[in-house]
Amino acid sequence: MKRTWIHSVMSAVILASGLCGYASAETSSAIRSESEQAFVQLTSNALEAVNKIQKDKESGAKGVTEVKFQIAEVQAPGQTVTTTAVTNASGQTTTNTQTTVTSTPSKLGIKVWFELTDGTLVNPTKREWKPREKFYIHIQSAVPVYVGLYQNYPESRPTSRQIYPDKKYPESFKAIQPGQATKLPVLFEMDDDMRDEIMSMVVVRSDWEGIQNGLTAQATASVTNTNGTAQVTAQVTATGAGTIKSINDAVVTKKEITKDTVKENAEGVSEKEAENITKSINEAAGGAKFQIVGSEVATSTQANDVCFYMFGTGSIGQWQLTIKK
Repeated sequence: MKRTWIHSVMSAVILASGLCGYASAETSSAIRSESEQAFVQLTSNALEAVNKIQKDKESGAKGVTEVKFQIAEVQAPGQTVTTTAVTNASGQTTTNTQTTVTSTPSKLGIKVWFELTDGTLVNPTKREWKPREKFYIHIQSAVPVYVGLYQNYPESRPTSRQIYPDKKYPESFKAIQPGQATKLPVLFEMDDDMRDEIMSMVVVRSDWEGIQNGLTAQATASVTNTNGTAQVTAQVTATGAGTIKSINDAVVTKKEITKDTVKENAEGVSEKEAENITKSINEAAGGAKFQIVGSEVATSTQANDVCFYMFGTGSIGQWQLTIKK
């Protein structure tokens, strides 16, 4: 899969909890509205935190040694769907479904949508794809993050293959800034293979301690004033890209990552660095599951119609999309 995915998609299922569509239209609409509000608030919190560090640097304040952005978390909405079967005295069975609206403290939030080459914005879980169809991926993050995309092979070796970041596209190693909708600088193309495809995205907050040795500079220290906007300028190195891939492998296999796997993914990493990365990933991977709020809209000219929101409780998150052909 050369920055390719999928061909002739008949259906797609996001393997994560909290996806809207099982609840009533009224409940789903309310949850989606609350998700948008939570996303906007988290974005505001992140901009405030990044700007504070930049202002402290400009003022020459001494003792500014923060290694994390002080981003206030938000309460992200979701839902739990419980289905029970009840059999009456006549032997007839009925199914009862109950939806409970939930709330989770979150400090990681992104929204994702796809775009066809003709400019149509699409929800990838609602579209029937064509062979060799080309598309872009858009990501808007509430907090500064780095992103990795993979094709997964859960029962094989290697566990996954990195599609993004890509050395052919230097922009792919940069941080995605809070509040800025970003079209990934790669044109993806559907494959003509009839087998199901599993792709995933890993999102890492730029100030996560496990990625700092895989950046060109410490994230908080790299904040600069760029055209009047405070931005994280640290980029992911080969070590950082290998760290992100190792996160994906740990989540896909549902096993603790090993130092040998980290060394394989992050070429040239020292023994000590590999040990530290392995420890950080294994401590964080258990909380990498996103809470997802989807959309029932298949295509639109407006990103907010087709995007899905993803919130995480930790500093890293991973989601998987299975494409059935």
